[in-house]
Amino acid sequence: MFFRRKPSISEEFKISVVIPLYNHEKFIKEAIQSVLNQTYKNFELIIIDDGSRDNSLKIAQSFDDERLKVISQENSGAHNTINRGLDLATGDFLTILNSDDVYEKDRLKQCVAYLLQNPETHLVSTYINVINEAGKTQGVKKGWKNMEPWAVPNKAQSFAKDDDFVKNLLMSNFISTTSNMLFTRELYNKIGGMRNLRFAHDWDFALRAAEYGKCALIEEALMGYRIHGNNTISTNRKHMLFEICWIYAANLHRFESTHIFKGNSSLELEELAESINLQGNDKLLWILRSYFVAALKRGEENPELEILDNTALRESLFKYIVE
Repeated sequence: MFFRRKPSISEEFKISVVIPLYNHEKFIKEAIQSVLNQTYKNFELIIIDDGSRDNSLKIAQSFDDERLKVISQENSGAHNTINRGLDLATGDFLTILNSDDVYEKDRLKQCVAYLLQNPETHLVSTYINVINEAGKTQGVKKGWKNMEPWAVPNKAQSFAKDDDFVKNLLMSNFISTTSNMLFTRELYNKIGGMRNLRFAHDWDFALRAAEYGKCALIEEALMGYRIHGNNTISTNRKHMLFEICWIYAANLHRFESTHIFKGNSSLELEELAESINLQGNDKLLWILRSYFVAALKRGEENPELEILDNTALRESLFKYIVE
């Protein structure tokens, strides 16, 4: 589902923007200013500093705008910080901006307009300007259409052959960043916030959102996603690979019989095989999936969350990861 037309809407609906801030003194001023410069004015901006050790908090506190609230806490991690902000939010629509990213000035207006005009849709993302540390555009990521995180040798036999939000989200996190999701309060109330993932909490959230209701991609670059040396995803490859396998083990079942394996054809088997890339860690996926299924049969609730919260249990599997 796509949207091109510039909308004209009233501003009776409030948007809550949450910025989780951590050690981004070089970028936080620009991030905040990109929210304050929005053409859609009915918003609140909640900034939660997660124990920054640089001047990030002072810079955030230097802004004088009644729509802005700054909260300081001891370091709790990105997903907890985001969830605290979402819990405090009072808006009809909710969104997140990482403290090193920026919004284009019409982002809130266009995203909310789409949701209002398409009430069956609960989450929108957009094309992305990929920017460097200095803010210079390096290219435009057009959802699932380009800049794939890994090669897809046989696209014509994979989910990529379809312009389908869900199928392409199953292939990879084309949304790319927590900053690239604006969603309804109804969705948040139904599926909850981010789960205890360091690298892939946005991908997991989007998959749960896609199970709940329709999601859409706006074909315009309405945010800047900054790539720099301190991006979280560059810090621990083994942990990242574990989370990719966990994502599939915890979420594939949501789409079985609706988007995958709707029938019993060999083409469906081939399509899935050509679409899922575990980067050599297939063993870890079936270990996790079997563990979750067995725990559910024993009557345990949410075993996928247990393995995230139990560090020793999770890291006992790291020795099986192929980097």
